[in-house]
Amino acid sequence: MRHNRRTHRFGRNPKERKAMLENMVTSLLTHQQITTTLEKAKEARKLADRIITLGKEDSLSSRRMAFSYLQDHTLTSKLFKEVAPRFKSRKGGYTRIMQLSRRKGDGAQMALLELTEKEIKVKETKPKKEHKHDKEHDHKHEAKSDAPKPKAKAPERAPEQKKTGFFRNISKFFRNKGGS
Repeated sequence: MRHNRRTHRFGRNPKERKAMLENMVTSLLTHQQITTTLEKAKEARKLADRIITLGKEDSLSSRRMAFSYLQDHTLTSKLFKEVAPRFKSRKGGYTRIMQLSRRKGDGAQMALLELTEKEIKVKETKPKKEHKHDKEHDHKHEAKSDAPKPKAKAPERAPEQKKTGFFRNISKFFRNKGGS
């Protein structure tokens, strides 16, 4: 009898299915979001929520159980130090599934599986470039001062090697002669 059978098989045997779901959860914890089919996302969500719940309780047994799923020491420590503390106040719902368009090849419904509370990454701002007129303005003021300017040395270049053999004349073949 098939009472309460809610798992998907995905055309794989149990070991392959378990490995696939564990790899999806590993990628989810590493990259904060993954794109997959809707059915796979629903199954991976169950396992991801279970692993994050393990990460909320920092004990040796929960670390060992999480490692049995993730199979990576650095990711396991990241789970307990960075990911799980973000969800301390939540009692569930650590992931969200957003439906995307259908896949072009076979029409499968695609979905985006992501963590609800993502890590905030701050981009470093680059210093502003000086405008050309600002540099000219600075040069005018420098010219008025009587202090001698130090001479800058030109950077030394490495001697160019002669091309030999086949590569010597290869540029002739790839020149654009005005055609299309």
